[in-house]
Amino acid sequence: MVVEETRTRKACGFGLALLMLGAMLAGCFSRNAPTRPPSAASGRAGYYTVRRGDTLYGIARRFHISVYNLMAANGIGSARDLRAGRTLVIPSAAAPIPYASNLQIPARSHDPLAPHFVWPVEHGVVSSGFGIRNGTMHDGVDIAAPVGTPVRAAAGGVVIFTGWLHGYGRVVIVRHNPYYVTVYGHDHVNYVHEGERLRRGQIIGEIGRSGRVTGPNLHFEIRRDNIARNPLAYLPEPAASDGITFASNAVP
Repeated sequence: MVVEETRTRKACGFGLALLMLGAMLAGCFSRNAPTRPPSAASGRAGYYTVRRGDTLYGIARRFHISVYNLMAANGIGSARDLRAGRTLVIPSAAAPIPYASNLQIPARSHDPLAPHFVWPVEHGVVSSGFGIRNGTMHDGVDIAAPVGTPVRAAAGGVVIFTGWLHGYGRVVIVRHNPYYVTVYGHDHVNYVHEGERLRRGQIIGEIGRSGRVTGPNLHFEIRRDNIARNPLAYLPEPAASDGITFASNAVP
């Protein structure tokens, strides 16, 4: 009897998760594939000395090259190989892309019901922001980083869905309280299971390129009462140690 009741509760919970997903995710991915970093313009190879806080994606975007070409040209196997002071070969280097120094970050949310969120990725580039993109609504932010980069729970909560969704690929959805839910899409692998309780900052998976996406990134959403909110209104301003940078077109 207890086993049957447990199965029923689990089935109902799963059904509710799918109903919620169908309502909140439908139509979101006609536009979610992030723009690939611009192709390299013609020019000779150059060199760049890594500075503290640099990321592979940040350097690649600045010089109009793909992160894959940057890694291949320098024998880099993972983000851990990027250290301050190292001189990198920049294949077919072009003029650096200017990064916006005055991005319009939305007003901070002062909702007392909101959890204390932290960035779900360390050392990544916000490559696409919240808002209208190519005529359609982008319900979250995309954070680009190499495949295998840890994805962390932005706040404590309970996993209400983990699995595969069209467009999102491998995805984890976490409920933090009766009002707030976060979504983590395009994962390479998920480490958590439905019903698992999470602490803030706990690793829940790895960045990948599953689903409809052109490069490895995390698609991250914050939803209140099933309505997508701008994550930048809830996430703290990145500290230098966070390694978070913004592409010049990431914020409307």
